[in-house]
Amino acid sequence: MKCRLLLFIFFCTCSLASIAQTDYTLVMDRVREEQLSSAGSITTLNSNVAATLATLKTNGSWPDIIYSNVSNYQAATHINRVKTFALGYMHPSSAYYHNDTLFDAITRSLDYWDTRDPISSNWFHNEISNPQRIGEILITLETAPLSLPSTLRSNLISQMNRGNPANQTGANKLDVATHFIYRACLTANATLMNTGVTQAFQPIVITTGEGIQPDMTFQQHGPQLYMSGYGQGFLAGEVKVATYLRGTTWALSSTKLTLLSNFVRNGFLKVLRGRYIDFSVSGRSISKVNHLSQPNTGTITKMKALDTTHAAEYDAAIARHGGSQPPSYMITPLHRHYWHSDYTVHHRPGYFFGLRNVSTRTAKSENGNKENLKGYYLSEGATSIQVNGPEYYNIFPVWDWARIPGTTVPVITTFPLRAEWGDDIDNRGKASYSGGVSDSVYGAIALAFNDYNTQARKSWFFFDNEVVCLGGNIKSTASQAINTTVNQCLLNGNVTVFEGGSQSTLATGSYTYNNTLKWASHDGVGYYFPSGGNIRLTNQAQSGTWNSINNNGGSTATQTMNVFKLWFDHGTAPTNDSYAYYVVPGQDMATYDTSQVRIQYNTSGIQAVRHVGLNVWQMMFYTAGTFTKDSVTITVDRACAIMLKGVGTTNVTMHIASPSQSSTAVKVYLDLPNIPQTRLLNCTMPSGNSAGSSVVYNVNLSTPIHGTSGSIPAIADSYVRDGATYENANFGTVTSLMVKKDGVGYTRETFFKFNVSSLPSNTQQVKLRLRVNYANTDITTVPWIAQYVSDDSWTETGITWNNMPAVTSNLDTIQALAAGNYAEWDVTDIAIAQQSADGILTLKVVSNGTGALTDANFSSRETTETDRRPSLVYTSSPPLQLRMQSAISKETIYQGTKVFPVPAGNFVRVQTDRVYNKAELRDVSGRVVKLEILDGSQQFEINLQQLPAGLYFLQLSGPERNETRKVVKK
Repeated sequence: MKCRLLLFIFFCTCSLASIAQTDYTLVMDRVREEQLSSAGSITTLNSNVAATLATLKTNGSWPDIIYSNVSNYQAATHINRVKTFALGYMHPSSAYYHNDTLFDAITRSLDYWDTRDPISSNWFHNEISNPQRIGEILITLETAPLSLPSTLRSNLISQMNRGNPANQTGANKLDVATHFIYRACLTANATLMNTGVTQAFQPIVITTGEGIQPDMTFQQHGPQLYMSGYGQGFLAGEVKVATYLRGTTWALSSTKLTLLSNFVRNGFLKVLRGRYIDFSVSGRSISKVNHLSQPNTGTITKMKALDTTHAAEYDAAIARHGGSQPPSYMITPLHRHYWHSDYTVHHRPGYFFGLRNVSTRTAKSENGNKENLKGYYLSEGATSIQVNGPEYYNIFPVWDWARIPGTTVPVITTFPLRAEWGDDIDNRGKASYSGGVSDSVYGAIALAFNDYNTQARKSWFFFDNEVVCLGGNIKSTASQAINTTVNQCLLNGNVTVFEGGSQSTLATGSYTYNNTLKWASHDGVGYYFPSGGNIRLTNQAQSGTWNSINNNGGSTATQTMNVFKLWFDHGTAPTNDSYAYYVVPGQDMATYDTSQVRIQYNTSGIQAVRHVGLNVWQMMFYTAGTFTKDSVTITVDRACAIMLKGVGTTNVTMHIASPSQSSTAVKVYLDLPNIPQTRLLNCTMPSGNSAGSSVVYNVNLSTPIHGTSGSIPAIADSYVRDGATYENANFGTVTSLMVKKDGVGYTRETFFKFNVSSLPSNTQQVKLRLRVNYANTDITTVPWIAQYVSDDSWTETGITWNNMPAVTSNLDTIQALAAGNYAEWDVTDIAIAQQSADGILTLKVVSNGTGALTDANFSSRETTETDRRPSLVYTSSPPLQLRMQSAISKETIYQGTKVFPVPAGNFVRVQTDRVYNKAELRDVSGRVVKLEILDGSQQFEINLQQLPAGLYFLQLSGPERNETRKVVKK
């Protein structure tokens, strides 16, 4: 029995060893296949082998390599040449296939390497690249007809034992673990293999450290965006190792494969247009020749084999990256904000728009290894605008690095070097407000820029055919001029402009436009300037060298390229400048419909844009505040970003996010057409790893009403009609009240009378509300105007066209609505005024659009359906304008702050022991009556001369804390 048990254990052990040995061999076969397939052109391989073989010295070294130089490390060239020898020796198509002379050269060069063991001052060579090259060489030669001396092989394997993946993170961990796997295969060491595999796959995990972020971006060297460079290396390495181990004992788990797939499809592949990557996601790699060209077809093909579920998606990417299909192939509309890395992509079949910002939570693009020497402004709102893909390909040696597309910065000529490797406090952004809102198709992003002695409110609003870019409250104390760059890319074709009422094609040169440029067009992209501006344009040659941006092997040869450059010049020391431009890819600017986009706010507190055709409203609130435009009023009690869709219906979708990544709930008060009364949403904001992401709410008739609401019925109503037949007719008893503007005899106008004496004393809003019974086919082109009539002497049964009272003033204008809707006009001020006067309010509604098909009618007070009768609907509640009283009524007093004198006279003076960004003085209703942007000042005064005596609240807002103090003016 004992003998049988021993035999069973023996055979099981042999079987496991056989399986393990088979797996080692399988992995090395795959590594070898990978190496040989990466050899490229056989002609080039043969040529390289011949050239380096001819100069190899007898002792196995090369005369052009200084092996003792540890800082300007050249020895890496030696081991790379030996790898080329190994590929030439083992590639069946090579002229040196199984060539004895070449194998002798391989042996001598490896022997010299082993003896010399050249060490670099850069750990990367010692612990990553050199051990990997040795492993690749040995595995490539593992099935060679000739064998290396066993001692040499053993020594080289020992040299590979450098670095510890457990001490690294992200891509660096994977790189060290990869040569652990090589060494384990070469020695059939199960313990080492398990360590290597565990460490190699460990970075495939969501983290807030270095690696894959919760939003599917990749960070390295601190919170620094690195989708290319380290991110690409990580992806290629993980896919490579997973491919080596597929079907073996150590295969990638399904859980990690799912995450890797998500990162590839929803992260990495989203930062490319065709094969060209967004220049702002590459870190210091931007300074390397050809870096933006990222075909990645090999990696994606391997990923397709691993992740067969998404094969079609990978096939489309392979086609785009490989060039067999255009960049637009299988691209669907997508907007994605990556909140963990302050990065945004906007995809349409016709273009790609990338946006790179930075905040106090993230790091700017780094310098290191003498690379990226001028990338000082790379993270300050940089925009990559790509239609074809190569718009920025290899432009960087000639780039004007003070004018990076999208940035608003001082124009400098000498670029300071940041601390190396990114993860330094000086490499962090200065703004906490950086982010935006997205519904995955549309979105809006904003940055409260505050750096380089310059401040600006910068925002981007993303739609289908255009991206609207706004800048407000631009101020600076820098000694240089402040510029906002619209674009700077390779010149490709003509530049066409519309200036001074005429269109022209520009000759090569430099151009200045002072509020005269309406639009410009170049290389399939239009740029529209709704507010003009001091704009500069050049389309001419620029020169530079790769060495000027990369001292680590960058060529000193002068590069000259033709460049298109377009920018705003804000001058030196601007105090409150602004800009507005649309980026319009793929449109004929001569026929582009500018009426579809309306810029509604561009101030220090709010930036907002409405797209009329899409019915999308986007609002960036930098502080608590109120947006009021086109019958829409939105009030928020703290900074946020909001997007509304479906306004004008009874079911509005609202997306909201906190660009500052605050998890504090936001109160949103909404007054929307066709949703009567003020609605209140208490928005729970995402927290933890999701802080800064968007959440969605619906606003409808079931949304809670804010405050006390009520209505006042009309006490008289009638319409009047012009023309000889009708001018003396009265229509006071009809059930429908008509409005129309047309030829003589066809115009109708409607009057209403209300008793407003019963309005509550704390009424905050009053709207005239009418039910639309009928509307003709052209009604949507018509504005309806509500007017105030001070003469209340008319009667319902006596008013006619000939005796109607005159209009005093216009109150509110809305766009006409289809039948079945409720139309509302804001008449708050006049209603409250008449309450304290005679208590009677007369209103008139008229049409301001002509045509036979523009007539409509409203229910009158004679209709049997009581809820359809004309009324004034009111809300009495905490102030609609800014419901902040509860938030500011309590003082928060810190000993380091002095506010004096008490009480104050014409001025109040403030001294603080720390930096605040702004000071807001509010009245008891919460309305901001004074605003001071402090720019770091710790001693200032506020002018109260124009304010009445009374109680006010001073709110100080800063990066460390907020403070509220009472101020009494005598």
